[in-house]
Amino acid sequence: MAEEESRHIQVSFHSSAEKPIPGTEDAVIDVPISADWEKLNTLVNSLATAADDEWKERRFELLIGSTFLRSSLSEFIQENHLDFERVVKIECVDGYDPPQPHLSLNGPDWISSVHVTPSVYIATGFDGSVTVWDKKGEKISQHSREESAVKGAAVLQKPKGAGVGGLRLATGLENGSIWVQEWAADGTVTAVAALKGHARSVEAVRVGVDGTRLISGGFDAHVKVWNLTADASDVHDAPKAKNEKRAREEFVTKTPMVTLAAHSDAIVALEWSPHQKERAFSASWDHSLLQWDLELAGEVSRIRAQRGFTSISVHPSTGLIIGGLTDACPRLYDPRSSEGSFLKQSFIGHKGWVTCVRWTERDDHSFVSSSFDGTVKMWDSRSAKTPVYDISGHEDRVLCCGVGEGAILSGGVDTKVNIFTF
Repeated sequence: MAEEESRHIQVSFHSSAEKPIPGTEDAVIDVPISADWEKLNTLVNSLATAADDEWKERRFELLIGSTFLRSSLSEFIQENHLDFERVVKIECVDGYDPPQPHLSLNGPDWISSVHVTPSVYIATGFDGSVTVWDKKGEKISQHSREESAVKGAAVLQKPKGAGVGGLRLATGLENGSIWVQEWAADGTVTAVAALKGHARSVEAVRVGVDGTRLISGGFDAHVKVWNLTADASDVHDAPKAKNEKRAREEFVTKTPMVTLAAHSDAIVALEWSPHQKERAFSASWDHSLLQWDLELAGEVSRIRAQRGFTSISVHPSTGLIIGGLTDACPRLYDPRSSEGSFLKQSFIGHKGWVTCVRWTERDDHSFVSSSFDGTVKMWDSRSAKTPVYDISGHEDRVLCCGVGEGAILSGGVDTKVNIFTF
C-alpha cells in the first residue's frame, strides 16, 4: 500500500455535458494510483469548487473507456491492460442514485409482465390473471378472462383518477386470444373487445401513441395490425354469462386489418417506432429484428443477430434499441446505421438468459434488464462491462421488468412483483 501511495499517474477529467465542469478543462493532474472512485470524486468537486464559488457538490460516475471505475486506479489499469505512462482520460457522468426497495407484492402465479401508471401497479400471470394494486400495495382487483396464460400485455388507457377506474388493458393469451378490458372504479372488469386472428400463443402486444392501433405477434410468426376504433367489420357479441349473478357483457369481436409474414419463428417482442407512427419493430426467435412499414405492409430493414431475441425496447428520443437475447448479454442496436454493423455494444454482467429489457425515463443512457440469473440490473449504455447497480430480491428466475413513474418493477417464477424507486 505504501508503494501505491508513493506511485502516481496522470489523469484528466472531462464531461460530455453541455456545460463543462469548472477547473477541469485542459487540466492534467498527478494522483496516487491507489486512488479510487471516492477519492477521485472528491478531487473533481474540489477542483470545481476552487474554480467556481457557486459550485454545488455532485456525485459522478467515472467512466474510463467503456467501463465505470469500481476499484482503485491501480487495479483498474492492471485488469484492463492500460499504460501507466499515459494520461488516463476520465469522463465524469452524473451519478445515479441507488434504487430503493419500495414494495414486494405477491401474485397468484408466475409473473409474465409488469406495468405501472400514476395510480396503480399491474401484473399479468401464467394462470391467466391480471392483478392490480394501488400505490400503497393494496390489492384492488384480480381477474381472469380465460383459463389461459397471459403472455403479453399493454396499457391502452391509464386510470382517469387516483384509483383504477378507466384503466384499459390489452392482454395476449397463450390460446391465441387478445382481450381488451376496462376497469371500473370499484375494480370490476368488463370486456370491450376480443381480437381474433392468431393461430397460436400471443407473446407480445403494443398500442400506438394515439391509441387507435394495436400490433401483436406470437408463436404463429405473424405480426397483426388491429384497428381499435369502431369499424364496419366489428361483430357485436353478448354471450351468456357463465355465472347468472354476473351481468351479461357486450363487446365487439375484431379481425386484423393487416397480417405481416416475414419471420420464420415465434415473435416475442414488438415496439412502435418513436419517430414514424406508421413504422414498428418485431423481434423473433429466428435471430432477426425487423422494421416494418405498416401502411405499405412491407419490411423496411432487418437486423440479424447471433441468437434468438427475447425482448426489445426502443428509446423514445434517440431511437436506439436495447435487445435481450437467449444469452447473458443485453445489446445495443442502431437501426438507422448506414455504416458497418447495426450492433453498437454488448453489455457484460448477467449469468443467465436476458428475459426483458427496458429503457428508463432518467436520461438517454439508462436501461434495466432482467435475467434467468434471478437479478435485475441497471445499466448506463456508455459502460459495457459494468452495470450501474444490481437489484436483488427475487428467489428464482426473473421473467419480466418494467419502468415508469420513477419506479422499476420486476416479476418472475417466485410469483413476486418487486418494486424499487429511483
